[in-house]
Amino acid sequence: MPNRIKSFLTGFLTIRPEDEVPHNVAKNYRHNVTVGTLDLMFFIFGDSFGSITTIIPVFAATLTKSPLLIGLIPAIATFGWYMPQMFLSNYVSGLRQKHPFAVKMAVVERIPYIFFPLLALLVPGIPKSTALVLLFILITWRGLASGMVALPWQEVQASVIPITHRARFYGFSRVLAQLMGILSSVLATIFLSQLPYPQNYALCFGAAVLAQWISFYFYSHMREPINEEENSTPTDPTIQAIALPAPVETKPTRKIIDLELFGAILKQDKNFRTYLLGRSVIFLGAMSSGFLAVYGIQRFNLSDSRAAVFTGLLYFSGIIGYSVGGLLGDKVGPKRIVVASVLSWAVGMLIAILARSEWVYYLVFLVFGLNTAGMVLGDSILVMELGEEKLRPTYLGMARSLIGVFVLIAPVFAGALVEAFGYNVMFTVCLVLTLLGAAIISRVKDVPRRKSGLVQDNAAS
Repeated sequence: MPNRIKSFLTGFLTIRPEDEVPHNVAKNYRHNVTVGTLDLMFFIFGDSFGSITTIIPVFAATLTKSPLLIGLIPAIATFGWYMPQMFLSNYVSGLRQKHPFAVKMAVVERIPYIFFPLLALLVPGIPKSTALVLLFILITWRGLASGMVALPWQEVQASVIPITHRARFYGFSRVLAQLMGILSSVLATIFLSQLPYPQNYALCFGAAVLAQWISFYFYSHMREPINEEENSTPTDPTIQAIALPAPVETKPTRKIIDLELFGAILKQDKNFRTYLLGRSVIFLGAMSSGFLAVYGIQRFNLSDSRAAVFTGLLYFSGIIGYSVGGLLGDKVGPKRIVVASVLSWAVGMLIAILARSEWVYYLVFLVFGLNTAGMVLGDSILVMELGEEKLRPTYLGMARSLIGVFVLIAPVFAGALVEAFGYNVMFTVCLVLTLLGAAIISRVKDVPRRKSGLVQDNAAS
């Protein structure tokens, strides 16, 4: 096993001549892997203290009993991450370097975290309805701020990590980040169980603030190549070329939102349309994610500190998911990783329906962690491979924003199902939609990976 790990790290950290990686990318590759990994480790460490799928919904459950409102919390945050990206795509495409803009947006992203511990300390002295409104304002702010940095952050990742190494980078960095998430989950369990309410939540949220700014320090030291044309990664010849709309202005101008280009891509690229449809259905199938922790605590009469245990289980199984995805992703391609992850979510829904004890229900979060790891790793890389390299920011932005509305619709639908029919019916609907989404996304084409290697395949095609 140690030899295998050493072999993996040696291959992962080495840029070979046959990888055809531009010099200005290769020379900073190890530095960028290091600071990128440390950035992610501390970001996840902090984020798990205020987990949007476990700890925050359980905190909200102390303020309201409405399943709809609780289910909206992760949806609003995720919707905020997805929605701004399409509207930033044209601006980001015109930047010679994306990293300076990403750093500015990373500052904006971290500001709302400062107010979460303050809100927790205010809870005893203000009406619960007021606290709930303030919580939703912070959740919305947090989501939109993360959406502002998301596109330039993804572009920087794509420019500094060559396509031949992306899956291994995502796997390697996320495994270490998951370990940090487990550590923070242990600390959060202690905080929530040993301190009185709401000081326990205030300490969790305060720890998140500190870790987020440590993360920012490392991200600010990323080294991005200046010349985009030189550092572009190989594009598979089978990817459909999009006929760009002819410019009509006499002076060079840059539209904030290029609707004509968006329309051309949607009209001509069937593979991209299939991706959007499949991803939208998958989001609807995942509508139960915001309810899992609250349902488990209520169903099995558990304490709030179990929310941190749920978070720890997510990160623990995520280590397995990122390890497997990182090892196989550069060989099998991101589409297969996504399909396997979606099917794992279907298994999780089946367990949620059948679970009769808290110990069996823990398996839901183990499977949830596998699903999250696979979707983060696989979907992040898959979107980068759907279109031509020069249109990557546009594809990334459209892929995120056009399906963002389903993120918001899903919990409303889920909450209505819970209030009308109960949790098991909602879980069953999720199971059916998840299987349908897996069938659709399996038809999406990514860059082929064959035994001869990605670069050789591209050269021979």
